[in-house]
Amino acid sequence: MRILLVICGYLVLLGCQPSALSAQSDQNAASAHRVQSEELHTLKEGEERLQSQQQKRSFKTALKNAVSSSGLYINQIQFVGSHNSYKQAMPESFVKQLLQLNPKVLASLQYEHGPLGEQLDLGMRKLELDVFYVAEENQFLVGHVQQIDMNSNCATLRICLTQVRAWSKNNPSHAPIWISFNAKDEYILGLRAPEVFTAEAFALMDSIIEEVLGIQLIRPIEVAGLNWPLLREARGKFLMILDQGGSKRDMYYQGWQKRPMFTDAPEGHPAAAIMILNEPLEKFDEIKRLVTAGYMVRTRADADTREARENDTKRRDAAFASGAQAISTDYYLPATHFGNDYQVILPQAIRCNPVTAPANCQAFE
Repeated sequence: MRILLVICGYLVLLGCQPSALSAQSDQNAASAHRVQSEELHTLKEGEERLQSQQQKRSFKTALKNAVSSSGLYINQIQFVGSHNSYKQAMPESFVKQLLQLNPKVLASLQYEHGPLGEQLDLGMRKLELDVFYVAEENQFLVGHVQQIDMNSNCATLRICLTQVRAWSKNNPSHAPIWISFNAKDEYILGLRAPEVFTAEAFALMDSIIEEVLGIQLIRPIEVAGLNWPLLREARGKFLMILDQGGSKRDMYYQGWQKRPMFTDAPEGHPAAAIMILNEPLEKFDEIKRLVTAGYMVRTRADADTREARENDTKRRDAAFASGAQAISTDYYLPATHFGNDYQVILPQAIRCNPVTAPANCQAFE
């Protein structure tokens, strides 16, 4: 018996129980592997759950945005547009003459724009055209000042509208685009007198607008009583505005129910819907009141190159804060040629109006 015990002890010292030790080692390794597998599985489940939650949140956000935007009216948005959108630089010969005759006037004319399509690509949603009536040719020239400042990205009204229609066709979901018109017939001493706008001239202008953009128009009669369409209903469409007061406006809005262009009609008039108030600092409270009442308003962030030369943003800031839906500028690109970065632009083409939009507003194009 004693010999067996000695032999067993000797074998233990020599490690003669490999099967038991190996089994224990394998059991420990299996247990560790199982724990590790369970941890990895739990981690994977957590990651998948987190990813699922993120996807659900993204979907909910997108759905909320879509719902918010679909319930937004076009008077509850705000956007930027270019002033005298067609304008190219003045011919150098006239620049030299004006520099001698009237440097102040020259300074006010020293701005220019690229083609209309490029402006729309940059997010402009309001364009402005100055038109001169040419009865003999049955058309309208587009330019700023007869003879001296007529370089234009589109020479005639029909050409300008056709360019815009082509851009719209390639971007059919765009927010509604405003196009406003000045009917130019003022006499300027020393320059050829332009033809006066008559009822016949406005009838021709209407016919060209109808020919090119008729099926895409939002018409004055459609919003009578300030019944603005929803943004989703107005995508791919246009609003035409005759930016005139006095006798030309009065002549045009006779029979306004059948006209394609809105006018700057006085508040309370049946045709009143779009107001032109170009001084947002002086008219801030009035603009805000009109916007709150349901009107759409155009104002200007800068004029005659003054704000850009001085890098003065007070007028721009007031324009945006007033709630005016359309903010016109000559500087949607930075005014680097004046040695500063003055600019009037939004991060995207449209945004929620700071005065009229609901609290949960989400506007996108």
